[in-house]
Amino acid sequence: MTERLLKAIAAIVDSDSNSEKKPSRMSPALRLAVAVFAIVLCACSRNAVFVITVLTVELIRMALLKPDRMIYVLKKLVLPIVFTLLIMLPAVFFGHRSTMLTVTMKVAESVLILLLVNEDLSWKEITGVFSEIHLPSVITMTLDTTVRFLVLLGRLAERIHEAYLLRSLGRAADRRKMSAAGGILGTVFLKSSKMSQESFEAMQCRGYNGAYRRLSRHRFCIWDALYLCAVPMLVIFFIITQKAI
Repeated sequence: MTERLLKAIAAIVDSDSNSEKKPSRMSPALRLAVAVFAIVLCACSRNAVFVITVLTVELIRMALLKPDRMIYVLKKLVLPIVFTLLIMLPAVFFGHRSTMLTVTMKVAESVLILLLVNEDLSWKEITGVFSEIHLPSVITMTLDTTVRFLVLLGRLAERIHEAYLLRSLGRAADRRKMSAAGGILGTVFLKSSKMSQESFEAMQCRGYNGAYRRLSRHRFCIWDALYLCAVPMLVIFFIITQKAI
């Protein structure tokens, strides 16, 4: 139980590993909008050629990542694909093999696009996009604060568990693992309550008025123009493949 808990916490900590990467050369809003648009088109497509083509392009894009990041993306991609195959397995026995393959490819394409967006954009840039589309500031602040606190609390739980393991020896330690998990969760809960109160007081002292502003703006560049050209090409290819059915 404790090992599984720590694996989940480690995943939360690892999810913040892209926070220090360089800012994206293209507009984060454009990158996110095109990604969502591609997912919607693939979901609406009735021709597997369109889905396979988009999936191939995304796999080529993934191949350009650094080896460690590519392995990270592949690990995250395996579970949704396996889960979809298991869910759609009864379709094979009813004679709908193509349905299982089509749904699995669409899931793989959607998850891969989101994983690549996560590799290209930092969480700070994504919250900046929320401000650009005029999402209510309270929602942006809640999402941003939640993610940051999850990372901090995940690191705290990881350190507590590591300290517990270093002080535990023998079989008695194995029997106390369940109680240790409860102790870790209790400590993290108390720490989260204290951190939320401290954050609230700090925001009041600094005169926070509820506005969530961006300190910098992205200027339109050649990379944005090139990426924007992909939208009409995507639409034209989608129409051609749908008429070919």
